[in-house]
Amino acid sequence: MVNWGLIGCGDISNKRVAPAIKSQPQSRLLAAMSPYKSELDSFGEKYNVQKKYLELDSMLQDKEIDAVYIATPIFLHYEPALKALKSGKHVLVEKPMALTNQECEVLIKEAEKQNATLGVAYFRRFFPKLKEVKRIINEGIIGDIIQIRILYHTWYNPDRSDPKAWRVEKAKAGGGPLWDMGSHKFDLMVDLVGMPESVCSIATTQTHCYEVEDSCSVIMEMENKAHCLASFNWNSRLWSDEFEILGTLGRIKLAPCDSENIEVQLNPKILKGLGKEITNTMIPNHQNVHYPVIDDFVNAVLEGREPVVSGKEGYKTNKILSAVEQAARTGGKVKVDETQCA
Repeated sequence: MVNWGLIGCGDISNKRVAPAIKSQPQSRLLAAMSPYKSELDSFGEKYNVQKKYLELDSMLQDKEIDAVYIATPIFLHYEPALKALKSGKHVLVEKPMALTNQECEVLIKEAEKQNATLGVAYFRRFFPKLKEVKRIINEGIIGDIIQIRILYHTWYNPDRSDPKAWRVEKAKAGGGPLWDMGSHKFDLMVDLVGMPESVCSIATTQTHCYEVEDSCSVIMEMENKAHCLASFNWNSRLWSDEFEILGTLGRIKLAPCDSENIEVQLNPKILKGLGKEITNTMIPNHQNVHYPVIDDFVNAVLEGREPVVSGKEGYKTNKILSAVEQAARTGGKVKVDETQCA
């Protein structure tokens, strides 16, 4: 049994994290922490939480707590995670893991020092349809991968009184749509096709008046020499969410990316040559997309193994984000160095 302490009682905790922990058979939501008493009391009553803490240090002194889930804004990931690891807790943190590569490296090293499990909640890694996507890629059905195309755009311009307005503050969010949604898409890219070698990018605020970019366009060269074209926008009234992998023989398209759809397109002659029919499929997600993350992490703790998205694995996306920002800032081509700390 893993006794959980939940840090942060906001939107994501209420919608997904708490229900996932409560339903995982080897988990117990023992404690919750929030500096806002009314929020904490309401959350504690809703989920029947035995222990409630207004201060982080008090929670981390609780010997009964085995693991913590950090469900706070990005700028509040690093310090709670580091303190939790130092106190001997296992840590599962929302994405991205931290604001800088250096912070990520400190967390990874501290987890190793404490022999603690460190994971990052990139829940899209656990979409069941990805197994089928990987099968299609690994069996060479679409040939050699030559391009990845990622497209995400929507409208986001929160009022300053909105509790989520921190997302448009550079020091708190890291960046705009690049960090908010780009991080998820890059994590998928890493899982399916690996890391990029180099990055070129443009990041600007075209439409809105906030600190972070509302538009980001990226060109990457992958380790296998495929190209990746990615764009993320918060300034379009038209919503779109697409992830496409193009090969020499065909393509896989996930649109919307978060849906259950897998579209495979091949030349009819290639289809005939395969001797079997390749059809578009629909593989639904878990009704709570955070449940598989919690389930994997709990089993990793109990089995003494790394979770699917370990700290080291989650760090890969931070490296890409860092390279994209550096490329946009300098106007040049940036190598994605696996050991960079900037």
